[in-house]
Amino acid sequence: MTAYAEGDAEAFDMLYDRHKGALYRYFTRQLTQSEAHDCFQTLWLKIIDNRSRYQPSAPFSHFLFSLAHNVLMDHHRKAMRRRVDDTTDPIDLSDDTPDPAAAVEREQIRARLHQQISDLPTHQREVWLLRQETALSTAEIAHVTGTSEEGVKSRLRYARDKLKSGMARYAERN
Repeated sequence: MTAYAEGDAEAFDMLYDRHKGALYRYFTRQLTQSEAHDCFQTLWLKIIDNRSRYQPSAPFSHFLFSLAHNVLMDHHRKAMRRRVDDTTDPIDLSDDTPDPAAAVEREQIRARLHQQISDLPTHQREVWLLRQETALSTAEIAHVTGTSEEGVKSRLRYARDKLKSGMARYAERN
C-alpha cells in the first residue's frame, strides 16, 4: 500500500489480486449479490481515494477491513435492512462421487448453512465471517468493528453455537 500511495500502479494490482477474494466474500455473505458488488466497488474506490492517508503503523488488513466495515455499515444505514441472498459459494462440500442423490444432499446442506449464516444477527455474522474469511485475530477484528475483544469473542461464541445448533441434524446423519 505504501508503494501504491507513492504512485506505483502495479502495487495496486498486487493489492487487488491478493485481497479481492476475501473482500468480495465478506460482502456477498452479508448482502444480496448486487449490493455486495456495489459495496465491493465502493470499497476499492475508497482505497484509491484514501491511499495518501494510509499509515503503515498497523497491518494493511486492519486498514482494509476497517474500510470494508465502514462501507458495510454505511450500506446498512442507507438500506435499513438485513437481507442476505448469496449465490457465490466458496465452501466446497463436493467429493468425487458422481451420485446425484449425494449432490442434492450437498446442495441442501450448503443452502441450509447459507441460511443459517444469513439468519445470524448482523454483528455476529460480521465477526464470524471476518474470522472465517481472513487471518485477523480477535483483537484485530475488535479494531475493525470498533468493539472490544471480549465483545468479539462473545459474538463468535453465540454465532458458533447458533450455527452448530442449526446444522445439528446434518451432523447427526454423517
